[in-house]
Amino acid sequence: MSARTRIVCPLTALALLASVLPGRAEAQWVTTAEQMYLQAPHNWVFRDRYPAADRLFNAFDYGHAILYELLWTRPDAPASLLETIEYDHLTTRVLKRPPRLPLEERAIAVRYAQLAPEALLMFEWAHLLHRQIYDVLADARLSPEARDAEVARLLAYYRSRPDLAFSARPKSMALMQEQPYSLAFRTRYPKFNGLIWGYHWMQVGLYEPLVVYGTAVERSAGVLATVDRFWLMLSDPPRTMPHVMPMTAAVAPTFAARYPEAAIVFDNLHSMHDVISDILANPAVPRERKRAEILRAARLYRDDSSYVMPVAAWRTMATEMGIENMGGPAVNIPPTLPTPTVTYGAVMTHDDSTGKMTGFKHGSAVGGAHSGHH
Repeated sequence: MSARTRIVCPLTALALLASVLPGRAEAQWVTTAEQMYLQAPHNWVFRDRYPAADRLFNAFDYGHAILYELLWTRPDAPASLLETIEYDHLTTRVLKRPPRLPLEERAIAVRYAQLAPEALLMFEWAHLLHRQIYDVLADARLSPEARDAEVARLLAYYRSRPDLAFSARPKSMALMQEQPYSLAFRTRYPKFNGLIWGYHWMQVGLYEPLVVYGTAVERSAGVLATVDRFWLMLSDPPRTMPHVMPMTAAVAPTFAARYPEAAIVFDNLHSMHDVISDILANPAVPRERKRAEILRAARLYRDDSSYVMPVAAWRTMATEMGIENMGGPAVNIPPTLPTPTVTYGAVMTHDDSTGKMTGFKHGSAVGGAHSGHH
């Protein structure tokens, strides 16, 4: 989406439903409206100072949109459509020459946007928060105290849309990985799944050098190193990709400690991305039920009562999952990728009250810190 040109239009989401199949009341009336950037002097500073990284975000938006569109419109297509054709197009063309400005995802995912405009708008609202926090942290004119105040203001603005805002309470991984439809996407499309996890690693990882480093030179070098590490993750897919969903508290611990509410929102956002991929990819969810399941997931990710765990447990869970399984840290990056200690796509179980790992529901340990778990 282009925040410079977007017009707030309460009827936009309604128009998206014009071609949804008739006969289902739940799919015929949407009252969710769009909303623009919160006005501030720091808007688009990140784009101006780090254009290469910013443009990759535009490519990421394309990747998410085309993924959902193909999963919805081509359910019977061979896995190679995503795993080979679209993956190669993304990694050799779109990511190499990313769009200069944010995309209108509804122009790419036309049919998916008609299926679940509420979920699409939730993602756009959280992505807008992502971009505005990058701007705050990239603005050298702001003192640390001013940055904190601006992030708090952005979070208040984000919460002003309870119809769109993800909960700022940590959600148990069971909501993402232990539903009847879970794991379908990562199992059938491991390369594309790893690419999405690589996106999410970089999206949260880029906060860390902006928070940790004090000078413009250090920050520029840190942002470049994070981008370079993302590219290394694509060198031998899926072996070199994150083996579990990157968690902000592990990948960007300084950022997560300073801005825990934002970090939790982003983990919930990224978790729901996986959920929608699973719902669309799993044939066990009948086509006529997919919208209802997406809306159920969206409701659960917005509320503050279901599948929640304490913040301390969320931090412990991120540590227990292992930074080596998420692609590694985003600052002080070692020259080589870490060796994962679990099989690709492993599902670890945790005590929701403490965050401590209790075992594996899917996959297994392959050594290291997880060798004692079964």
